[in-house]
Amino acid sequence: MNPLAAEALEDPRTGATAGAALDEELARWDAAPDEPDGTDLDELRRGRTIEWTTRTLTQGEILDAFAEHCRSELDDVDVLEASPSRLALGWRRERSTIELRLGLAFCDRLAEDGPALLLGPIGPRAVERFLDDEGLRSRIALLDLARLEKIAAVRSSVFVYLEWFLRDTYGVKILPESRFTTGLVERGIISLGMG
Repeated sequence: MNPLAAEALEDPRTGATAGAALDEELARWDAAPDEPDGTDLDELRRGRTIEWTTRTLTQGEILDAFAEHCRSELDDVDVLEASPSRLALGWRRERSTIELRLGLAFCDRLAEDGPALLLGPIGPRAVERFLDDEGLRSRIALLDLARLEKIAAVRSSVFVYLEWFLRDTYGVKILPESRFTTGLVERGIISLGMG
């Protein structure tokens, strides 16, 4: 089975069922690279290789390191829940989640108590979907650790802490995905004018 379909079907938050609705939703997003059938979804999500100049890591290692950073270094961030592919975090009264994902099928349903940051690949269809759907971009942010780019219009202090952690620990800087920024400007949603 396609790992993106399996991920949507396995996650009760998506409400996905096999059939036409799932097929239509998958067609609206970027396809995933071929993965062997029967591979554990958490292994696929956590095992995505991230190569930065002098270092090779996996998404899972980065998520685990950030969870440990929150527990031991950040007095104002609480790890409310941790699983192999997901962190639920609290900062003051704000609640946010950071999740590893293979795909984005029904991702609008993943933001439960607050905004969700999904770590995984960003493709051209994702850019278009986020440009076209204000409700989606107000609850969900995407971060591609391999490309060091994000699609984010939602506010979350925890997401800022993650970017600071990546900068301070690994020496990498996250930039806005250029097509997303350009699309927001072209649609008049944001202005990058001077003054």
